[in-house]
Amino acid sequence: MPSKEDDFGPMMLHLDSLHSDFHRCHVSESIFNNVRSFLVEEWELLKKEGLPELPLAENIWNELSQRIGQKVLKVPQQTNGYDCGLFVLFFIERFINDVPERLKTQHLDMLQKEWFKPEEASELRSRIRDLLKQEFKEANVIPTTAV
Repeated sequence: MPSKEDDFGPMMLHLDSLHSDFHRCHVSESIFNNVRSFLVEEWELLKKEGLPELPLAENIWNELSQRIGQKVLKVPQQTNGYDCGLFVLFFIERFINDVPERLKTQHLDMLQKEWFKPEEASELRSRIRDLLKQEFKEANVIPTTAV
């Protein structure tokens, strides 16, 4: 999301870790169109209810459907068909830790294939398991199934 001083609209990013050998269902254009439609509808509702403090320049809000950028990023790829959730969580974690508060187009190069090694995302499973074990232990709860 740009600042009010910027002359460009918000940017949608598609980060898909699932290699095309495993799927054909994550069509970027369809995803972008669905999200754009949702955002435009939400904007129309906001206008009807009275405008809140706008985080974007008013001219961008007024042309929102045409001003939302989109970019498909070539991110690290999972090597199997079941680590999707781990990659989503790892993308979020890395995005929060690595990306500047106001992401600019020139920053997008950092979010490409060399952003991290795929094994790092897959290792998140162990970190989550250890965290759950610790939480169960601290809560004095014995899980009914092994974690």
